[in-house]
Amino acid sequence: MLASLPAGARAYEDQATLGLAVGYAGMPQGDALPRNGLDLALSAGGGFGDAWSIQGLLSYNLYFDDQPLHLSMAGLETVYALDIVRFVPLIGFGLDGILSVRERDARGDFALHVLLGVDFLINPRWIIGADARGFWVATNAKSPLEPFIVTVALRAGIRFDLR
Repeated sequence: MLASLPAGARAYEDQATLGLAVGYAGMPQGDALPRNGLDLALSAGGGFGDAWSIQGLLSYNLYFDDQPLHLSMAGLETVYALDIVRFVPLIGFGLDGILSVRERDARGDFALHVLLGVDFLINPRWIIGADARGFWVATNAKSPLEPFIVTVALRAGIRFDLR
């Protein structure tokens, strides 16, 4: 009887992904800093098991103002994919380093983030998706940044077999 059950779908097992995302960046509690900006991100990762992957993320946020704020982020996250054939809901958690620059002042910070997203598998190679990340700036007490940063982005990606 068990032999007649369908095999589980595997969206990312033994595959590497590369992605490019464009979207919104915001600091919801921002009073002293600009609150709304542009998010650009590159991601690369690999799947292991039938539901888990690890990916690296490089992003740049530009917050528009008379004195614009520039954020560069580098992070690593683990992602769980609930594979439902073509639509793949995602949840993940990560750790990030942030470099903020405003005028001539630069500062480094650390953040933790949570990821919620969905991928649509166009075909075995191409992916489009959307994701939202909420960042908590762990070093906020000494940082000029607000304690929370949010990004919401649309993403396109390509997959490669690792075997």
